[in-house]
Amino acid sequence: MWVRGSRLRVPAGKLDAAIKQFKEETAPRLKSLPGHAGSVLLVERQQSVCLALTYWNDRAALDASETQATGLRAGVAEAVGATIEDVQRLEVLVMERAGTPHAGPYVRAVRFGLDPQRIDDAAAYFRDTVVPQIRKQDGFLAAICAVDRQQGRGIISTVWETQANEQATRTGLDQVRKDALARFGATQPEIETMQSAFVEFAATAVSGS
Repeated sequence: MWVRGSRLRVPAGKLDAAIKQFKEETAPRLKSLPGHAGSVLLVERQQSVCLALTYWNDRAALDASETQATGLRAGVAEAVGATIEDVQRLEVLVMERAGTPHAGPYVRAVRFGLDPQRIDDAAAYFRDTVVPQIRKQDGFLAAICAVDRQQGRGIISTVWETQANEQATRTGLDQVRKDALARFGATQPEIETMQSAFVEFAATAVSGS
């Protein structure tokens, strides 16, 4: 599975309009394309940022959707006066879920750099050693690891039912995260928390590693 992540900075007061356009126009149109596996919109209201994630069954489907996705992204940016800050295309190596994906939960994303030659070993360690520890925490909904092999970058996202669940796990999982990153020489970790405003996955989308 692959994911395209588009990060937009939205003018104050326009975030709800951007959410509405994604729900009513962007997501339905992408859903009709071959190989589409899901769409997620994350928001951070204090910073007025939204992150649109679209999932695809394979790299070919992601590539084939580029023209349509570019047009839709530009349309949202123009409609609400947003600035497109970044667009990333990542390979999803691990996706573990508990329950049915839905809007409302909070997502903690950890971005880091990693030697491309160590990516597969690191993903296996995350799946086999770290995820079981994460699953024990109250409010756990999902754990996802996605990477850019060429640039040697990765993102680990954990999804929590409530903001209180997300906040409660910060301390408990802090050492687990530090140990895992240090084990594989990961660098420049950046942590961000956002709330899911829209979530829709196809019934056949990957639910495990």
